[in-house]
Amino acid sequence: MSVNQKLTKDKHGKDVDPSLYRSMIGSLLYLTTSRPDISFSIGVCARYQATPMESHLKPVKRIIRYVHSTAKYGIWYSKDSNSHLAGYSDANWEGNIDDRKSTSGGCFYLGNNLVTWYSKKQSSISLSPAKVEYIAPESCRTQLLSMKQMLEDYGLQQGVLTIFCDNKSAIDIFKNPVQHSRTKHIDL
Repeated sequence: MSVNQKLTKDKHGKDVDPSLYRSMIGSLLYLTTSRPDISFSIGVCARYQATPMESHLKPVKRIIRYVHSTAKYGIWYSKDSNSHLAGYSDANWEGNIDDRKSTSGGCFYLGNNLVTWYSKKQSSISLSPAKVEYIAPESCRTQLLSMKQMLEDYGLQQGVLTIFCDNKSAIDIFKNPVQHSRTKHIDL
């Protein structure tokens, strides 16, 4: 799937065999366990399994070509890395054209090594981009705390956790939530 491509419900497009589309999506979903680079794109394509159109099949074929051309690639894990846990979060406001729901995501590193990631379509429609950008690092924080506890159970003590966020409004809300009366509608 290309970066600027947005899939929508294509009501006037050419129909595609739903069982073929579902089997392609199912195979690619299985592959996402070892290929984090395709998980978001497959998740977007999987939304259209009920009534797939030709416009939905093209990105799936592009993903398959990408997987085939990068089959020899892998994720490199450094054994000389530190054991500091850090998370990166991001969100896009009204990312889905069909229902205006946002998508938030994050990835987590132990030292320089990627250990897990997530991408989730949010369950409600947000009226504010600040709310969307606030929810993403909050979700990241929750997962980081779980990972910290698990690592400490294994004897790997963690200090202060680091969360990277690219939105100034969300950072300001985290620094001083009392001061921002406009954020009272944000319920986590």
